Amino acid sequence: MNRPSETSETTCNDWAPRRVGVIGAGAMGVGLAAMLGSETPVTIVARNPRAAESIRRNGAVVTGGVAASSRPRVVSSIAELGDAGPLSAIFVATKTTAIDAVARELAPVLDALGDGPPSPFVVSFQNGIEPGRHLIERLRDPRVLRMVLNYGARTEPDGRVRIVHQHPPHSIGCLRAEYLPVCRKLAALLSACGLQTETTEDIEPLVWRKGLINAAVNPVAALTDASVGEVLDSPARAIVEKLLVEGLAVAGAEGIELGPDAEASLWRAIEAARAHTPSMVEDIRQGRESEVGQLNRQVIEHAKRVGVQTPSHETVAALIDAFDWRVFQRSSGVNNRRTA
Repeated sequence: MNRPSETSETTCNDWAPRRVGVIGAGAMGVGLAAMLGSETPVTIVARNPRAAESIRRNGAVVTGGVAASSRPRVVSSIAELGDAGPLSAIFVATKTTAIDAVARELAPVLDALGDGPPSPFVVSFQNGIEPGRHLIERLRDPRVLRMVLNYGARTEPDGRVRIVHQHPPHSIGCLRAEYLPVCRKLAALLSACGLQTETTEDIEPLVWRKGLINAAVNPVAALTDASVGEVLDSPARAIVEKLLVEGLAVAGAEGIELGPDAEASLWRAIEAARAHTPSMVEDIRQGRESEVGQLNRQVIEHAKRVGVQTPSHETVAALIDAFDWRVFQRSSGVNNRRTA
């Protein structure tokens, strides 16, 4: 049974982001810590010893579309997040493939990390269609907010994070109207840090918009080992077109309102990201599990519910699954085939 909300509207109005935590020390997490640290104390969970040492030695630094730096407190586990004091909010900036692992470690300590009842708000700072809901389910706590980010970043060899492209505003929202005051305060904090963010009362259309773009472009880029621009200029563009059309059909059948001329609007966003190489490309290069489960697999699951055919998503997802299957084989040492 899900834990009932202990957060009243009055409590949300009084809430303030006094100290925050960041889970994840990849490009998104380190960049976020660099920006937030200019305005409020930050503690970041960095499990990778090399990443942790880099942040301790050089601080968290982001360049490109935003220039910021800070020296966050670095810890190696979620349980240590509260060592520097209670937290008002915790940003989950890991890959969506880590949601289950993060929730298993965070759920038992979430209440203890807060600055008095209730526990900290959790913010999904991630790609995908369902990570916010999945965190709510696994944490058994409704106080999960969701961000939709319109930028791409990469980690440079020296540990700095470079924003490759950015198209603000970014958005933050929630599934419960009573949490909107918290969203507004976090939006103001992020904007003050240089990450222009707006609060939205309905985050779902923006989640779907970003999710459909990523599901159409990222796996094709990964399969062809290419940047967005290279994909668009190659014969593989035809696959992106099919994926986008199928995704829009699913969103329409689900009643997700993406606005007038949605397809043209999504294409403009894709074209604007030509210089970007999606992180899924690097996942495949480095032999890491991909985020296809939160992208194409989610489109497929929603399609099944509403009776829409998505053959292109199914094909692309199966091909990416073949790479993930190899990752599973190497990590487990068994020959069991991954099931969807």
